[in-house]
Amino acid sequence: MRHFLPLLPMLFAATAFGQSCDCATTFAWMVPTFETNDAGFKLVVDRKGEAEYAQHTAVFRQRVAGVKDPQACAELLNAWLQWFRKGHIGIGPTEQAFTAAAADVPGTAPARRVMAVNEAKLMKQWSEVRQLGPFEGIWTMGAYRVAVVKDAERKNGFVAVILSSRNPNWKPGDVKAEFAPSNGGFAGTFYMGDRSPKPVDVQAVPGAAALLDMNGIWVRAFPATALSPAEALLVRIQSAEAPFMQRLSERTLYLRIPSFLFEQKPAIDSVLAANDVLIRSTENLIIDIRNGTGGSDASYRGLVPYLYSGPMRSVGAKLWCTELNAQGFEGYADQIGRDTEDGRRCLDVAGRMRAAPATWLDMDEQTWSVDSAHTVLPLPRRIGILCNEGNGSTDEQFLLDARTSAKVKIFGRPTMGALDVSNVNMALSPDGCFKLAYTMSMSHRLPHMPVDVMGIQPDHYLDEGIPVTDWVGYVQQVLEGR
Repeated sequence: MRHFLPLLPMLFAATAFGQSCDCATTFAWMVPTFETNDAGFKLVVDRKGEAEYAQHTAVFRQRVAGVKDPQACAELLNAWLQWFRKGHIGIGPTEQAFTAAAADVPGTAPARRVMAVNEAKLMKQWSEVRQLGPFEGIWTMGAYRVAVVKDAERKNGFVAVILSSRNPNWKPGDVKAEFAPSNGGFAGTFYMGDRSPKPVDVQAVPGAAALLDMNGIWVRAFPATALSPAEALLVRIQSAEAPFMQRLSERTLYLRIPSFLFEQKPAIDSVLAANDVLIRSTENLIIDIRNGTGGSDASYRGLVPYLYSGPMRSVGAKLWCTELNAQGFEGYADQIGRDTEDGRRCLDVAGRMRAAPATWLDMDEQTWSVDSAHTVLPLPRRIGILCNEGNGSTDEQFLLDARTSAKVKIFGRPTMGALDVSNVNMALSPDGCFKLAYTMSMSHRLPHMPVDVMGIQPDHYLDEGIPVTDWVGYVQQVLEGR
């Protein structure tokens, strides 16, 4: 079994809701819940050792004692979880956790830094300056328009202040990011859409005066700077929420797929259908999946006929049987529809799990499969796939499948490494304060071919000497033999 259905998180109702949340109590629930239900738990403990695991847990049991702040608690709990792996894992506070914390300390609220700025005055002030600081100006990305100004509280530091936002959580004057010199560059804190803090490195995009890399690519709106074609394409790539295709030359097409989530499958299939004749008559195809979301194998099925050069072998996965995981597959059935073929299959899995607790369940009689149901197309002749450290889960499964083709070369950076265990499930703590994400399946590639340890290595590593603005152009040159 592979990702035969979307990796949809399941949420289970709490059995009882407490009046307050306690980090030590959550830790005491999380550890045995993870030990019992996660498909990758024993794999990592066997590799690192029981003694190291026991010491790791003992250290964090002491660290969580007395912690009341939900965000601080979540950071500690996630630090414990990340000992196991980087992807398909995590825990976060619910609204109940913040409500309970506010009730424990009346009048408290998440810290919010505010700065009064006036866009018109800033633009007039900056217009009179011969040379601005390296980041000063007005920048836009997605829902946000910010002014980056010097920070009076940090030497040589800067703050990004909201001028306008389509996200109702953010108001003019709110500080979106704050950063200062660090280790030869700039680093600080970026506040996400839900206001959670995230460490961030900040830099001008190499070779692009109008672009700023700050947890995504920001475009300079003032002082206005014209974008080169490569810069304009990068901005479109970064901001795209749906797949699109663009002709780069008579010999090469470019296809951007920002997400393999199951909900994106109709959009992916639509783009492929609309451009099928063009793809089948063009020599080269670039597929860009950088910074993807994972999702469902079904979402990339429409790409397989273009990649195919001969039988494609792949291996399946096995499921770890527990009551909570059986409930997870029942939840899958509810979301898909219990009367559908996949829904009935999920219900069958749930029943088989309950019949054999604490064992592994194979979905199919053999652990591998061969896809030979396609015709080799004469075009495209060469296909380059762009990936980076932002790709995990289904993105990595796509790369494994694609690289079985003689037509395909992978370009970019090693991937995240989040594929060995998958099919994510979520459990709600008994007090309703935290949601835990863990996995229910393990690939039959293990132990011989792990992905999570090193990620998937590209055939062509794109080094620091190739600016991110030039990645697409570089792949185009290689495919065209220039």
